[in-house]
Amino acid sequence: MKHLTKHLAIACLLVCATALPAHADPKLWETIQTQPNVVLVGRHMDVERGRGTHYDASGNCQGEVMLTPKGRRQAVAFGKAFKAQGVGPDKLRIVASAMCRMRDTAMLAFGKATLDPALRESFSGGGGRMTEFMDAAEGWIRKHRGSTPLLLLTHHPNIDALTGEQPDHGQVVVAQSDENGGLHVLGVLRLFQPADF
Repeated sequence: MKHLTKHLAIACLLVCATALPAHADPKLWETIQTQPNVVLVGRHMDVERGRGTHYDASGNCQGEVMLTPKGRRQAVAFGKAFKAQGVGPDKLRIVASAMCRMRDTAMLAFGKATLDPALRESFSGGGGRMTEFMDAAEGWIRKHRGSTPLLLLTHHPNIDALTGEQPDHGQVVVAQSDENGGLHVLGVLRLFQPADF
């Protein structure tokens, strides 16, 4: 009986752990809601295979990698996670890469975004692309300091260069900015588990 009780306790711990909401990080959410100069940095959702570096400047997405149906569901969940915490699109400044997978992520999640071609995937041009990205990102960060969080939606190598983090789908890097456009990373917030879609 003692052996059975031990197994039941372990099973309960596992069930309780998995039942916790994926976004249950109250300290980071409190920072987003109450602290000044907060910058959130996230990436697009699940995409199809293809030439991830191709960019169609016309906005028609010709030849670009696009969100999968799973990615579109993830994007909706991304926005819902923010709304569930009282941080809807009206309480964010949202700036996104102009590449279609990022544009669509932003629109499905929040219904709005300022699109910036300079925030596109950093390997989509020559060696100067990373410099162009960093200059643009730091410019947005300097411009949007204050009480309203800035959400920058960009691509994996860009996020790594800007924050030193490599977030998965459904994660955002939470940071605070300085007056020079630099970031101090506070943590990585999980909004959902990609495997749930």
